[in-house]
Amino acid sequence: MPAHAQLFFEAEPYAGASGAINACLAEALSSFGYELSAQYRSRLGRNDEDTPLATAERLNRLLVEPTADLAIFCDQGLSIRRPSRQLARKTLVLFHGLHGSPSTWLANPEIDGYCALSPYIRDVLRSLLTLPDWSQRRCMDPGAFHRVDYLVPPLPCVECPDGHPLIGGEDLPAHVLRAMEAGDVIGHAIQRGKADWEAVFHIILQLQMLARESGDRRPWRLVIHEQDFAHLEYSFLRGFPMDVSAAKAALDALELRLEDVLLPVPQLKQRELFKLFRAARFGLSYNVVPEPFGFYVLESVFNGCPVYTNGVGNNRRNLPPGHGIFVQESAEMLSDAAAGYAPVARRIFEDVQRPVRVKEACQQGREYILRTFRREAFAESLRQTLKRVESAPPPPPAWESLRFQMGPLVRGLDKETGQVLSDFAHTKLGASELGLVTQVVGRVVGEVEPGLRGQEDTLQALFSRGILTLHDV
Repeated sequence: MPAHAQLFFEAEPYAGASGAINACLAEALSSFGYELSAQYRSRLGRNDEDTPLATAERLNRLLVEPTADLAIFCDQGLSIRRPSRQLARKTLVLFHGLHGSPSTWLANPEIDGYCALSPYIRDVLRSLLTLPDWSQRRCMDPGAFHRVDYLVPPLPCVECPDGHPLIGGEDLPAHVLRAMEAGDVIGHAIQRGKADWEAVFHIILQLQMLARESGDRRPWRLVIHEQDFAHLEYSFLRGFPMDVSAAKAALDALELRLEDVLLPVPQLKQRELFKLFRAARFGLSYNVVPEPFGFYVLESVFNGCPVYTNGVGNNRRNLPPGHGIFVQESAEMLSDAAAGYAPVARRIFEDVQRPVRVKEACQQGREYILRTFRREAFAESLRQTLKRVESAPPPPPAWESLRFQMGPLVRGLDKETGQVLSDFAHTKLGASELGLVTQVVGRVVGEVEPGLRGQEDTLQALFSRGILTLHDV
């Protein structure tokens, strides 16, 4: 009798990037010999958000189904049904991001393995699951050092370089096509709801000024998602919920309107998205939301458009240096945004004027993507994860052998000032905190623990803020 796998996913097959991954996972499991049944969407319609009658009816039916051999949840699919041994003999959770129900998967003995789609999310998951309690000399889930795997994500553009036909959306609007045909300098920042708009406005408006100073009269336009545009437009008119007074003053000084600089688009078909990337000269990913993987960023590079970013989330790790993603961030961006973002604008302006360097970098990025993010690599990494889940788990590492490391959320630490740039929250360490970090990073617990007495609360706070983590050597 073939093995049976139950899938609990938020995104239906090919409904966006997550849905494309979910479809590949189901196809891989079928090729391994599993019979599949699947549930999608944690909320079954608008009415269910207020009165979860449809959810209750679905759960009522699921409770009587026989125990499956395997259950795989995505992070948001955990809201469909709680993992349990009654549901499946083995359980995996696949993290597209960290938006699901954390109390459902943190320290849950019913979960046998965790899968991440980027090295960044893998390391963040490990740091969360193994958060120490220093007073008790233990980690929340010490077995998690060996139960978080990286699945190599399959990028649809590797199979379909002109855009996957099953990933839906709309066509490029006429006003964007006109700007492209007119020879405007096009950029993009279309990751909906993720941008740091203070950073984006500083960069795009400084680009306008650099162009004028150089005598380049071409308009510089930035394509963004229409929902972000509506949010910004409302803030420009009403003065809230975002404080856009500085951007409004700068636009007035340049005698520009918001729509002269920003071009709104709906969710695009992948074919149309790639058409935009091929026409664009730069992408911005100066975001406040940590990027779990970075489909848009990689697809931009794949199509020859470099991306400039603060490196938030996996953006600083998804391609090697010099492959089309340019990470530029400094503490000055926090203290003096106008001066801090000026070097980014200058670099973009120079790259647009002399594009050979970035074209070569994007070509290297494209070749790396073609070699790496393949469906076959995804299937093989999934196969190895399932093999590990079926094996007896190794014993958890000894407390004394664990090594202190900077947390994966930390993007940078200035050892002179104590300023920390972090995906969790930027902060500034006091002298005692900075000294403690310097003292322990790179060393094992057993080596330094005797000298930490009296500093346990300070040490715990560093872990709780994501500054430090422990790693199994």
